[in-house]
This record gives sequence, C-alpha cells and structure tokens, in this order.
Amino acid sequence: MIQPFAEPEEDIMYLLESLEEVLSDGARVPFTSRTLIDDEKCLEIIDQIKLSLPKEIRQARQVNAQRDALMDEARKRAEQIIKDAEMEARERMREHHIAREAEAHRQEILSHVERQADQLRRDADDYAYRALLDLDHRLEGLSAVVRGGLRALEADTASTSAEPPGPESHTSAQQS
Repeated sequence: MIQPFAEPEEDIMYLLESLEEVLSDGARVPFTSRTLIDDEKCLEIIDQIKLSLPKEIRQARQVNAQRDALMDEARKRAEQIIKDAEMEARERMREHHIAREAEAHRQEILSHVERQADQLRRDADDYAYRALLDLDHRLEGLSAVVRGGLRALEADTASTSAEPPGPESHTSAQQS
C-alpha cells in the first residue's frame, strides 16, 4: 500500500504521480495500443485519492472561507474608516460653519455697538451744546443783571459822593 504524505496538497500530488507511474510501468500488449497494468495498485491509489480529496476540498473551502472572512473584515474596516473620516469632515465643516457664523455675528454686534456709541456721542454732544447754550443765555442774562446792578451802584455812589466806589470802599463798608 502507498503511504500518502502528511501535507494534503503533497498527498494528492504524490498519489497522482504514483498512479501515473503505475500506468507508465504497465506492459504493452504486442500488436495493439493497449497496456497491461496492475489494476489492484491503480484501484488502491484511486481509493486513496478519493479519501484525500474530501480533505483537500474541505481545506480549500476553509481557505476560501478564511479569505472571505478576511476580505469581509477588511471591507468593514475600510467602510468604518471612510465613515469615520466622513463624520470628522462633517464635524470640521460644521465647526468651520459655526466659526464663520460666530464671526459674522461678532461683526454684526461690533457694528451695532459702534453705531450705538456714535449715536451716544452725537446725543452727548448735542446735550452738551444745548446745556452750554442755555448756560450762555443765563450767563448773558446774569451778566446783564450784574452790569445793571453795577451801573445802579455807580449812579448811587456818584450822587452821594464824587468818587466811584472801588474795591476798598466796598470792603470797608462790609466791615462796618
């Protein structure tokens, strides 16, 4: 009996080579194209091939299943990487959009505040102008009253004395 190798691929190849050897070692029948072979050896090798083939097929299926599982895992990982990258890109775009909106909002607020400040300055200037104008009118009125009082005093003093009152005479009159 022929002993197969431990490795299934080598086992099948060895058995096929053994079958080929038995067939080629057969004796030729004279005057025909036929060959006499040892049919027991051939059948024994064929039986061993039949026993080895299911093992080979199972192993090939396992290799295919492992390959398919690896391909499926690689596809899933690639999909997850793409999904993560897309999500990160969307997040960055959203952050960028939020930053742009925040900048636009900041600009609006700044512009509004500057307009309000300008308006407050104009209002303050207008108020100060009106207050100073009112004060000027009052001061003019007071000045007119003061001048009138001074003229009246000068006239009173001129009629009672020949010399107009000066600062000394006003201070001595207060001390008495």
